Amino acid sequence: MKKILIGIITLVILAIIGVIVMFAFKICPPQGPWPTPPWCRAGFTVYQYEVDVKPVALTQIKAVNMYDTWGRNYNMSMVETTWSNVDSSFDRVQKLGAQEVYVHDFDRAVYNGKFDYKSLDYKFVDEIFGNDMRDESISASDLKKLADAAHSRGMKLGIKRNLAFVDIGKFVLSGISGNISTDVAKDYQEFNSSHSEEWIRDYFNKWQQRLVEKAKLYQSAGVDIMSVSPGFQDPTFAGHEELANQLWRDLIIAVKQEFKGQVMADINVYGFNDGNNAKEDWTKYDFYKTADIAEVKVYKILEKYRERFGDKPEVVGAAMEAMSTDLNNKAQAANLKLSVFFAPSSYENGTFAGPVEFLDLRNPAINSLKKDYQEQADAFDYFFKSLSGKNQIVRINAGNFAWDDAIDPEVPALVSISASFRNKPAEQVVGAWYNQK
Repeated sequence: MKKILIGIITLVILAIIGVIVMFAFKICPPQGPWPTPPWCRAGFTVYQYEVDVKPVALTQIKAVNMYDTWGRNYNMSMVETTWSNVDSSFDRVQKLGAQEVYVHDFDRAVYNGKFDYKSLDYKFVDEIFGNDMRDESISASDLKKLADAAHSRGMKLGIKRNLAFVDIGKFVLSGISGNISTDVAKDYQEFNSSHSEEWIRDYFNKWQQRLVEKAKLYQSAGVDIMSVSPGFQDPTFAGHEELANQLWRDLIIAVKQEFKGQVMADINVYGFNDGNNAKEDWTKYDFYKTADIAEVKVYKILEKYRERFGDKPEVVGAAMEAMSTDLNNKAQAANLKLSVFFAPSSYENGTFAGPVEFLDLRNPAINSLKKDYQEQADAFDYFFKSLSGKNQIVRINAGNFAWDDAIDPEVPALVSISASFRNKPAEQVVGAWYNQK
């Protein structure tokens, strides 16, 4: 029995070594009943759809936001890389009619010892693949390649940020959680439960230093637009809004001294539309006017329009028009030119429910969602229609665009329910509107 067990273990080890060698040298096995390794595929299935839209010429700057990942394993297959898909993806973005393309860079807070969200004993560092087996910071050489790829296609390159205070890796790598989305959200809520004045001053000091160094890097690489907003797990400053507002201004001014392109700052869509975001009073903020571009992120029709119009497909157009009108009016009242990032999901009722963590493969709630490509396509069409006469909205940033054509079941990741519009009917809708003269 012992010899049989040793034999089985030996065979498993040899099989693993064989796969590693095949991957390293891109060796492909002959066709057979066994699965084809991902690196041997000729490519993913490209789908063609017929869409019925009647676009008119848009007056806004037209941009496309790449999916917020940089690195490998974004389809959970361990072999794909973003950098190997830059040219093919930017070709598609150019074909869509985009004037700008945005890619996300990554930052991570590393604590000295155990996680303590009230501690000042942390620093910002580059993200690494080994943390969550997916994302990493963009290297200087890759930044140059991205800038050259965008410029050679007549597009500007923008860099946005994804900051992680919560250790996502512990949920991804532990193998015990069946709900990454809830676990991360719980930790993030704890992180943002309260921040003292001391913590806020320390945070801005560290974040400003981080961004000034990034500004030098982006300037050298030829980046055209850089965001200063942390994104993903951004801190809130309830009770200290006036202080945070001034520190934001100081940070933007410091970044502008090193970066000669356009500086972008995010505005929370609830804060901008309603004057508050949970406990945070956004009426006390105007720091974003110090930036060159102020952007709100819209992932869904906000709840108050759902309450007003309902959530049936036939009301989406009216709800979208009301939301765009309010954003435009708020921008006009603030004497602000507004950029709107819009990224609806492609699952049933996703236009009202918003994005989900499509990589949370062990979560039954995620697995139970049903894809609905038409709903996403309609959401984009209604959004573009709603921009007519909205002169304060000067930029559209369509998100998100995947780095390849992969859609499940060809890969484990549930791309079919995500906010990616690549290789879905919505891609043709965006292209029809963006290319209309």
